[in-house]
Amino acid sequence: MSDELFRKQEELERKSQELRQREEELNRRAQQQNLNAGARGSTTQHPHNWPPLPAFIPIEPCFYQDIEVEIPVQFQKTVTVVYYVFLIYVLALTVNVIASLFYMVFAQGPIGQVMLAIIQLCLFSPCSFLFWFRPVYKAFRNDSSFNFMVFFFVLFFHSIFTLVQTLGVSSYACGWINTIETFGVSIPVALIMLLSALCFTAAFTGMVYALLRVHKLYRGSGFSIDKARQEFTNGVMADRNVQAATSAAASAAAGAAFQQATQGRF
Repeated sequence: MSDELFRKQEELERKSQELRQREEELNRRAQQQNLNAGARGSTTQHPHNWPPLPAFIPIEPCFYQDIEVEIPVQFQKTVTVVYYVFLIYVLALTVNVIASLFYMVFAQGPIGQVMLAIIQLCLFSPCSFLFWFRPVYKAFRNDSSFNFMVFFFVLFFHSIFTLVQTLGVSSYACGWINTIETFGVSIPVALIMLLSALCFTAAFTGMVYALLRVHKLYRGSGFSIDKARQEFTNGVMADRNVQAATSAAASAAAGAAFQQATQGRF
C-alpha cells in the first residue's frame, strides 16, 4: 500500500514539474511576442545602429536594424539570407574595383571601366540597401504588401543588371567574358578578375534565390497587389502635406467655380 502511494506521489510530482515547465515556456513565448510587438510599434525609440561605423568617423548611423528584435521569428532566417545577399553584392562591387584597376594597369584595360566600377560601388551599395533590402525588412516587420511590391520590382531589375555584370559584357564589370579574354594577356590579372566574376555570380544567384524565397512566403501569407495598392493609397492620403495640398486644390477649384458662376450671372 505504501509503495503504491509512493508511486502516485512521484507521478503527481512529475506531472506538476511538467506543468511548471510548460507554463514557463508559454510565459517565455508571450514575453518574446510582446517584445517583438513593442519593437515593431516603437522602432523610432531605438538608437540608430546601421551602418556600423567606427567611432572616429564623424557620421552617425542612419537606421535602426535588429533582425532578432524587429522581425518575427518565422521570418528571421529569410531576412538574414537577403541581408547576406546584399553583403555579397557589396563585396562583389569592391572586388570589381580592385580587379578593374589591375586590368587597366597590367592588361591594357579601359580606364573607363575603373571609373565605372568606382561609381557602381559608391552608388549601388547604398541604393541596394535602400531600395530592395530595406523594403523587404519593413515588409516582414510591418506586414506590408506595398514594401513587398517595391522589393520584387527593384530586385528583379537589379538582378538583370547583375547578370550583365556577371557576364562581363563590354566594360560594365570584370565578368566571365573579359576574364576569359584576359587569360591570353596576363594570367595573374585574369585570376583576380576571375574572383570578381565569381563574386558577381554568387550575388546574382543569391538575388534569384531571395526573390523566389520571399515570393513563396508572400504568396503563402495572403498578400496581394490590391492590398499593396490600398496601403499605398492610405499612406499617401494620411500624409499631412498631401492633405494640405488636396485641401488647397479643392478650395481653389471651389473658388474658381464660384467666380465663374458669379460672372455668368452678372
